[in-house]
Amino acid sequence: MQAEADKQQALQTVLAAEAACSGQLLACLASERAALVQRDMPRVEQTTAEKLQLSQQLEALERQREALVTGLGFGADSLDECYGRLPQANDCRRLWQLIIDNLRACRDGNLTNGGILEASRQHVEQALAILRGQTGAPEVYRPDGDTNATLGQRVLGKV
Repeated sequence: MQAEADKQQALQTVLAAEAACSGQLLACLASERAALVQRDMPRVEQTTAEKLQLSQQLEALERQREALVTGLGFGADSLDECYGRLPQANDCRRLWQLIIDNLRACRDGNLTNGGILEASRQHVEQALAILRGQTGAPEVYRPDGDTNATLGQRVLGKV
């Protein structure tokens, strides 16, 4: 009986750590977004390293949580039932919802940051085209609908 109580306490501890880590990742993405907007490349590099570390930490916590849930006799598809049987069911459900909300916000923040990077890349491509004396808008898509992988590149020589 004590072993199960220990697993339950460990699960609640892991959920709390997962919620904290996902919150830190969300804050890191916000910091990355600010750095991207300000074009602060040292800060972008720093937040990228932090983001990687937090992602790895979050994955390790997820593996711990999955092992504890399995150890309590539940599968990945019955988390709500598992949390409902724990003494601190409300706390566990609240933490789990916070994790889900944080991870959704992380996904959205990551997509936003990717959009900022893509817009910056397009501006650089346009500036390079102007410097090269290219006129007109470059094709983004080829006639077959695929992206134009050679956008902004030029032939340096022919054999």
